[in-house]
Amino acid sequence: MNNRIIKLNEEIYRDKVLGCWLGKNAGGTLGEPFEAKFGQEEMFNVSFYTNINISKGGIPNDDLEIQLVWLQALEEIGPKLKARDLAEYWLDYILYNFDEYGLSKANLKKGLLPPISGWYNNWFKNCMGSPIRSEIWACIAPGAPDIAAKYAFEDAICDHAGGESVYGEIFNAVVESCAFVIDEKVKLIETGLNFIPSDSLTYKAIKEAVEVWERGLTFEEAREKIKKDFYNPVAQYSPINLGFQTIAWLYGEDFGDILCKAVNCGWDTDCTAATLGAILGIILGAQNLPYKWIEPLGYEISTNIKAGGLREFKVPKDIFELTERICKIAKKVLKYWDSNVIITSERSVIPPNISYNFDSAWLRKYKPNTLEFDLTTVQVFLSYNMSPAIIGDNPTKFTVRVVNPHPEKIKVLVDIEVPYAWKIEPISVEREVPAKGFIEIEYFLTAPGYAISEINSCTIRIKVYERPEILRIPLVFVGGFKWLVSPLFKGKTLEDNCGLNEKEYFINKPEGWKEFWRYENDLEIESFFKGENGVIYLLHFIKSEKEQKVILGVPTNGKMKLWLNGNLLHKTSKVVPLRPNQGSGKIPGDSANYANAILKKGWNQILIKIERNEKPIEAHFVIGGLDEVYSINNGYPVLGLIRSKFIWE
Repeated sequence: MNNRIIKLNEEIYRDKVLGCWLGKNAGGTLGEPFEAKFGQEEMFNVSFYTNINISKGGIPNDDLEIQLVWLQALEEIGPKLKARDLAEYWLDYILYNFDEYGLSKANLKKGLLPPISGWYNNWFKNCMGSPIRSEIWACIAPGAPDIAAKYAFEDAICDHAGGESVYGEIFNAVVESCAFVIDEKVKLIETGLNFIPSDSLTYKAIKEAVEVWERGLTFEEAREKIKKDFYNPVAQYSPINLGFQTIAWLYGEDFGDILCKAVNCGWDTDCTAATLGAILGIILGAQNLPYKWIEPLGYEISTNIKAGGLREFKVPKDIFELTERICKIAKKVLKYWDSNVIITSERSVIPPNISYNFDSAWLRKYKPNTLEFDLTTVQVFLSYNMSPAIIGDNPTKFTVRVVNPHPEKIKVLVDIEVPYAWKIEPISVEREVPAKGFIEIEYFLTAPGYAISEINSCTIRIKVYERPEILRIPLVFVGGFKWLVSPLFKGKTLEDNCGLNEKEYFINKPEGWKEFWRYENDLEIESFFKGENGVIYLLHFIKSEKEQKVILGVPTNGKMKLWLNGNLLHKTSKVVPLRPNQGSGKIPGDSANYANAILKKGWNQILIKIERNEKPIEAHFVIGGLDEVYSINNGYPVLGLIRSKFIWE
């Protein structure tokens, strides 16, 4: 951290905050028409807004909207805001279910806390959902990147824990915070890199972008190099987008050229352009942003509240009100953290050659599978060793660490309460914890399939002898998924007759089929093919507490057929890269492997036929809610399902 006092003139600071949101709106509006599910090989050729009839306020975008919710959270909770608080606002106000949003919200609704909510069963933890929401943290911590980084971290772990996107949001927040006091782009990029691990793909993509620019490659050559080295077909993959964001900034000549270069790189076009628009808006200030880019959008704020993307909340009436509210909370934040940054009516005073030394100890200690509970008498760390899911064929392991902050040893009793028919080893542990030390206890948990529910609530009780009674700790396990797999029909294709009545509703286990469990949506089926081409069938049962309309998907990089209750529901319309969300968006899922369906009340049978050709096969099975009024809200978490037993059990 920089220890010298920084004084920011209030009017200049306010103008930079205003510029941040004007620039973000411009970049998002420019790039939004080109965003797709998958990246494309060819570059775009954009030079200005493509919609000549664009309305004031620009195109609504979750990049900006979610941060408006975070502003309300800051105002209501205050500077002590943490991931646990943001989790409540996710569920209260944000109805979007795109990719990681829907998957992490499903975890929250099942009782899992951050960071577990972002880590478990979340294929999209390396995507752009969190790097796009960094500006709010920078604007409330101008010139204080250590503070901005911590807020960005708390935000990102809600829906991206364990992924590259945590580092993407921290990087963007740091760069934007520093942009209030530093205007040299290479120095800003280097400072942002100092805040994230050098072995992360995010760091490597940004670093390579700087290196190719320094080596004198053309912009087109730089784009191809980043695309080749950090390729992922999913347009929202974070590392490649952070690389594209960086080369657009380095090669661009001015505000408009930089935004257009970001969009022309492709992939998550609205996100990269919006972030660069925000950075440039902070550096230049609103007064210096080009009229050509700002005037068509004006100062209004567009949202998708009426379209069903968000629930009603305290939306600023325009960017001026947004700026004033941010400036007000920023003073409280800087004071709360005892920052060396002062917002003042006096002239700005920024130390020459300002630099930041980041104490990353807290980031190095972060584990996406671990919850921390401060119980005053002791600190407790709960780690889900592999998964927070309980399955019927292998023990689930978790670890409890009890830390003693006191100058003398203490004696503790740790009890674990579990549901009926579950077994846990050890059940109860009584130990001494040394002064300023800790103990660690590893547990092994097993349960039969019939005793596994969708949500399984356990409790950790810790008794500290000769100390006040302390709160119990929630220990939540979600139910795993039980499947049957057929023998391999070697050399067969999806359309071949394999001798199975595919319309049958099975009331007994098919002969020769094997049981297997999954912790997550990933079916992990390649091992069943043993490197051979052919077809397998998968059988699964879902007990629904009510009749409900849903979206069912078997996202795969191959071909599949899907039957529901003996009726052919869907077959792959075209082979696409794997993209296993819950069916979110106006066109559900990956647009090739999803279909609308009705789950009847009671038992439902899922039969899947999957074909493998020359390359390893990947497939997931997903269920999302179907919103017939607001298609933008498709893919919401569906609860009230039992998927851990078969109909004949």
